[in-house]
Amino acid sequence: MNGFHELEWVIPREAEGKSVKTYLRQHKKMSGSTWKVVKKDGEITVNNKPASGNDGVRYNDVLCVYLPEMPFPEGIPVFCLPLDILFEDRHLLVVNKPPHLPTLPGRGRETETLAGAVRYYYEQSGIRASFHAVSRLDRETSGIVTIAKHRYAHQRLASFFDTYSGLKQYIGITRGNWYPSEGIIHAPIERKPESIVKHHVTTHGKRAKTGFQVVKRSNERSLVRFTLHSGRTHQIRVHSAYAGHPILGDDLYGAAGVYPGRHALHAFRLCFIHPVTEKWQTIEARMPVDMQGLM
Repeated sequence: MNGFHELEWVIPREAEGKSVKTYLRQHKKMSGSTWKVVKKDGEITVNNKPASGNDGVRYNDVLCVYLPEMPFPEGIPVFCLPLDILFEDRHLLVVNKPPHLPTLPGRGRETETLAGAVRYYYEQSGIRASFHAVSRLDRETSGIVTIAKHRYAHQRLASFFDTYSGLKQYIGITRGNWYPSEGIIHAPIERKPESIVKHHVTTHGKRAKTGFQVVKRSNERSLVRFTLHSGRTHQIRVHSAYAGHPILGDDLYGAAGVYPGRHALHAFRLCFIHPVTEKWQTIEARMPVDMQGLM
């Protein structure tokens, strides 16, 4: 159906006799705001026949919800940059972001952004979808960025990651020979009072937990796999510096002036439950060439 995003489910036995609204709210965790949009501007069918939220469903019924499309956010210039697409379907777009590219325009109102590249790709491919970056990366960090194409996918994935479910792993190159070879850093983080950007470890900060595993040591450098168990700003960079091994090239946290001219951090693995199909997805992005050269 043109102008809508289609969500389709086959009703399981345990939902027999429930109303459409109850099934969506309880079984599919549809938020109240999304349900209001469906009621006001969307459409519902059961077995290809129009239905309402109060209608009951039976085992093996095919329920379709049509969410109205949202326009691409305003103020994002088109940027002609080919995307490295790792996964795509009607609901999600997962890409491998190159370094030195902001996800969205910042205070400088950059004209070259990942969002602009996605807009160009959508226009060239005839895709009508919005831009919801569920997992953002710093400008200099490369790797996996997950983009929801509609509000329901965004809502479900954001909720999934907010509970620290699934798996987010990064690979980083740090200064010094890191010992021990593996462990977990428990150290709360907050923004430094005198800075609008820099964060630090402090007893008054928010809970932050990072797992680490050393993959290789060479020439006073360590290749380290990091696992995020929380999602604080600059978490890996702050925890690495706190451990005495800042990320190479990180001019904010103590290891500046090292080739490749950016902090050597890459989001390389992401595991999550798909917001619509509810199947586990594992996405990986190869380490970029500039980081390979450092080791």
